[in-house]
Amino acid sequence: MKQTLKSSLAIIALAVFSIVANAQTYADYNKRELLWQVLDQSRANDYVPVFFNIHFPDKSGQKAVQSHIDWYKTTHVDFVNVKYEYFPEIQAVETTKDWKKIKPFAPETWEEQLNVIRQLKRELGSEALIIPTVFSPLRVLIQTAGSQLSSDREGRRHFVELIKQDPKAIKPALEAVTQSLLYYIREARKAGADGFYISSQGDDLEEFGGDVFNTIIKPYDIQLSQVAAQIAPFNILHICESGGHFTSSTFNDYKDYPGSVINPPLHNWQDKGLSLKEISQFFGRPVLGGLNNRSQALKEGNLKELKAEVDDILKDAPANFIFGADDSVFNDVDQEVLRKLVDYIHTWRQTHK
Repeated sequence: MKQTLKSSLAIIALAVFSIVANAQTYADYNKRELLWQVLDQSRANDYVPVFFNIHFPDKSGQKAVQSHIDWYKTTHVDFVNVKYEYFPEIQAVETTKDWKKIKPFAPETWEEQLNVIRQLKRELGSEALIIPTVFSPLRVLIQTAGSQLSSDREGRRHFVELIKQDPKAIKPALEAVTQSLLYYIREARKAGADGFYISSQGDDLEEFGGDVFNTIIKPYDIQLSQVAAQIAPFNILHICESGGHFTSSTFNDYKDYPGSVINPPLHNWQDKGLSLKEISQFFGRPVLGGLNNRSQALKEGNLKELKAEVDDILKDAPANFIFGADDSVFNDVDQEVLRKLVDYIHTWRQTHK
């Protein structure tokens, strides 16, 4: 009897060892499990997870749901990022006194986006993590004040100058917007979100660096990451940057932000940038990134050149990370080319030993 029991346990142990030994191949685990393994920094990942995203033209309803499903299935990326640009109702701001007019958004404001999350959870939640984007309070505040599009440089400049006149005057407005975003995070978690892609607007440092960022903006900005970390198991801190003003000390402002994974800018710096390994070591967490999202090869759909870029990145990448880009890629990117690139990345460490 004892011998039979020992034999049975040996068989079970052998089976478990076999599973663990091959734990990071696409055939053995679904993408949820592969992403969880990235958080274990004690081991390398032979399977390299990949994340690329775009800004979908369809923002709500079934078309938005289908856009996300099509992107996930066509490109073979490893989780579903619910990329929803929220355009709040304008609460016109003309003077610094007008910031007090901005109030928290009504709960029903978020219902369409929550429905998109619910449907994606039903469709894809068993195989992939559902990770909605949450934009920074400052960005949403500027949209709420009247500059709703990132391309509206003139409108944004007006609000930047208004904030500079009296930075403390925006605190009531930031408080109102932050409370609304925290409500959304909590409701999105109930709707099926596994975590959040928290976008902290690093490019705002160009205009609001130093004390203004740390005493006026950061206390509200960091709350999103803090609450997400309390209620959800997988969160990405995306440090959004477009001004080319980053230096090696910039990340000091973000080191105390929670987040399971860091998605930093790598290709738009004033001086010599940091490598993926250096950023991962600095934050003590896995990193997401590698590719320049404005890559000319990506724009042209040149798979050969893209593979060469991937080879250079993966040769010196951290042992355990998620391959991705600094930010969203071109909306008109060739999805078939991207799928081939993603498949190439997934197995790179198995084919380049």
